[in-house]
Amino acid sequence: MDDKLRNELALFRFSLIAPILNQTITGSIKDYLEMICARPYQIPGVGFRELSPKTLRHWLLEYRRHGLEGLKRKSRNDKGAARSITPQVATVIQEMRKLHPDKTVTTIYNKLLGGGTLGDPPISLSTLQRYMKKTDIPVISPVERKRFCFEFANDCWQTDTLVGPYFVQDGKKKRTYLIAFLDDAARLLVHGEFFLQENSLSLQIVLKKAILKRGLPKQIFCDNGKIYDSLQLRMVCASLGIILSHARPYSPASKGKIERMFRTVRMQFLESLEQTEIHSLAELNAKFLTYAESSYNLRTHSSLGESPMDRFLRDKQLFKFVSSPEVLDNVFLREANRKVNKDATIALLNKVFEVPQSLISQSITVRYDPEDLSEVYVKMPDTQTLLSVFPVQPVDNSKLIRRQNEKRSIDFAELFSGRDES
Repeated sequence: MDDKLRNELALFRFSLIAPILNQTITGSIKDYLEMICARPYQIPGVGFRELSPKTLRHWLLEYRRHGLEGLKRKSRNDKGAARSITPQVATVIQEMRKLHPDKTVTTIYNKLLGGGTLGDPPISLSTLQRYMKKTDIPVISPVERKRFCFEFANDCWQTDTLVGPYFVQDGKKKRTYLIAFLDDAARLLVHGEFFLQENSLSLQIVLKKAILKRGLPKQIFCDNGKIYDSLQLRMVCASLGIILSHARPYSPASKGKIERMFRTVRMQFLESLEQTEIHSLAELNAKFLTYAESSYNLRTHSSLGESPMDRFLRDKQLFKFVSSPEVLDNVFLREANRKVNKDATIALLNKVFEVPQSLISQSITVRYDPEDLSEVYVKMPDTQTLLSVFPVQPVDNSKLIRRQNEKRSIDFAELFSGRDES
């Protein structure tokens, strides 16, 4: 980092702590620091980063001790040299690379670490990576990689998760996660939403809306994260005729298109986002939807020479859609097994539902939409048809006469017919 960049970094740091030094903040220092740290910043010489109150307190201390010089990044005395690598260790690293040219740096590091040849204390993995890069020791990957692109829109969608910004709600910082789908051929941002949790339910919400908007993809390409390999997602894809394929573990380059899209989202959307105006997920998603449909999908893409939307619509005659939203709703229903209680009820996601009396003590399959528990569906054991059941109404049930307590009506014609029933 040169002197100009160090000065810019120092001025950036000063701008954040200046209101504390000048005593111009309203409220406590703790509240001010939490407010400042609720959004990421483009830091000179560092990049797009989030800060912590602890970091700002350290800058404040350094400024009070050393003035503006305390906020400048110090130059290393050993700049240009690999730290902690002795000539003996360097020789061992080079020999290991010659013996195993196809091994990754991590594999080589673990082998050397197990052999106790990385010094005491041992050097870190990042130090080894920097050394091998600087000394031009080749790192040969045994995996063959080629740039690829599918021929038509909706042939393949890539999906992944981006860690999103914080927003302050009820005085607490809330972390968000952006789950998105990108068309491989057209680079179209098919659909994306921010959530407070990265889970399989959030992924399926995005996928369902994406299918309703753009049609059915032939294939979905994702990584090996837990939410992308759930049984529910595999069942949904199989029901819709979608191939679910996964990238090789530890191979983010395989999903380079969506990684590049996330980089653009960071630069164009997140950096320009005024997080003080965001108070809920609904507001954040509304702004992102506007950006996706009015900006990202309509701008000329450098790799295409046209906008993602124009490229996507060139293949519209090939698109396939589900026959109706109801059919799609049924596909996305989740399943659970429950044993019916003696009062003809079952519990599901902290709600109690009333089922037919004939199912008491039986194990049944329940299908449900986690977003809407006003009605769930029971697979009837004999016919496998879906029967709608609803949350139990205890007060209403208190007014119903039980079957065994019903009084038999008197048949007066039979009573006075003169027949002797003795």
